[in-house]
Amino acid sequence: MRKRILFNSPEWTAVPWVEIAKTPKDLLLDILVEIPALLEDLDLAIDCPDADRQRALRQQLIQNCWTVAGRLSDWRIQVIGIADPAYQLNVDTPSPSLDLLAASHIMSLYWSICVILYSTLRIASGAIASMELPPQTEPRPYCQRIAEAVSLLLHPVSGLHGIQLANFPATVALLYLNAVDGGLDSQEKRIFVDVFKRPGHGATVETFISSTHLNLEERTSPQTERPDAVEAQAKAWLRMERG
Repeated sequence: MRKRILFNSPEWTAVPWVEIAKTPKDLLLDILVEIPALLEDLDLAIDCPDADRQRALRQQLIQNCWTVAGRLSDWRIQVIGIADPAYQLNVDTPSPSLDLLAASHIMSLYWSICVILYSTLRIASGAIASMELPPQTEPRPYCQRIAEAVSLLLHPVSGLHGIQLANFPATVALLYLNAVDGGLDSQEKRIFVDVFKRPGHGATVETFISSTHLNLEERTSPQTERPDAVEAQAKAWLRMERG
């Protein structure tokens, strides 16, 4: 029997996972919290004026990225039991089950981490001519997996909760796609467009993402007069404009 700890108990300050085992999502979130530090290190490396110091910062960032990538791979293989980095959900179903919706949620979080992690890794290693990265570090396939998962999360059977679950991964994927593709059409973008046009909750998520772009635009006013403002904002967020 699990021990019950009251809010006003002195034991409340204890680590809760001593009594309750972490779920696969909890373990994934443990990896997600490492991402902001990598983005901060990327900022420090790009903004460093000293060439030798910048190279050292980039090398350290690359090493840290590979450490997080190793943890992410271990989670996928050991916790979820998926060996294929490009694992694809079965989205061709008229009425997804609750298990499939739960899988869509946790895998979309996983793919979102992959997009941010590997785009950071690629920017950090871009200035190092000898650096060759394996195919699984290409973020675009993960964006497509996110688009497919979002199509399930916004299915009517998921209800309003699906909107909340879809916002973060959809935003991450579209930020990356806008940064690398600009105004060009792509297969991944078309999936999102089709999802947003469907009857149901797609328009709500599209509105949220558009408002996010608007907020970015307000904070980067010099770009508001440019026709490619969304692309510029996405590049600025991912630090691709100077990577």
